[in-house]
Amino acid sequence: MAVLGLEEAARHLGGRVIGPHEIELALGFDPLSVLTTEEERERVLRLPFTPADLDGARAAGELLVLRVPRDPDGPLTMVRLAERLAGGLDPRVHKGCGYLLRDEWTIDSQPFATGEVCEAGWWLARREPLPSTVNRTYRAQDDALAALGHTTQHRPRRRSAVEIAYDTLLWQRAHGEHLLTSALDWSRSLSTDQGFAALGEYGPEGLHVMAFSRAVRFGTLGVCPQR
Repeated sequence: MAVLGLEEAARHLGGRVIGPHEIELALGFDPLSVLTTEEERERVLRLPFTPADLDGARAAGELLVLRVPRDPDGPLTMVRLAERLAGGLDPRVHKGCGYLLRDEWTIDSQPFATGEVCEAGWWLARREPLPSTVNRTYRAQDDALAALGHTTQHRPRRRSAVEIAYDTLLWQRAHGEHLLTSALDWSRSLSTDQGFAALGEYGPEGLHVMAFSRAVRFGTLGVCPQR
């Protein structure tokens, strides 16, 4: 890697890493083997962070994660990710429940769960919502994220729904720790009823998936920014 090696990066972050070893442990395949273009390989083989970036990430409670868009059989969507892990999502996401998931609203009918995939590459993401984004409407959260400063193209501050699921479920499988146990991360992924997917409240029954309109706000709904 051009900036520094993964072992050194892991030392800077106190081991808070989801890398090739952790992905293979959790999902059962070598993530480097599913890269299909030179651009993807370049993004994965070069860690785009300096030692100072990683020291700041450790202080901010961020983790370093390698994401890949597919497994050996095809696109690694949220639904496919749960299949490979033989679980991880709250079973109610396939049935609908109450006001969170109406009977006709299940992830099996949502493009964010059946079509979206992660982009190949390395990311830093917060483990818990940024305090300045909690209990704010979607637009107010965007203002708080903008205050963090400029981000490059193709690196949005909000994670997509599949990125949240990927990071959270792989972290639990590789490190044995549940993230987002008492909070929800509001994604940039639209639901079919024009809400934005939010994932979290990750307990014994699995990771919850729901969607809210832009005007909603409450004390456990925030954003885990990435960069």
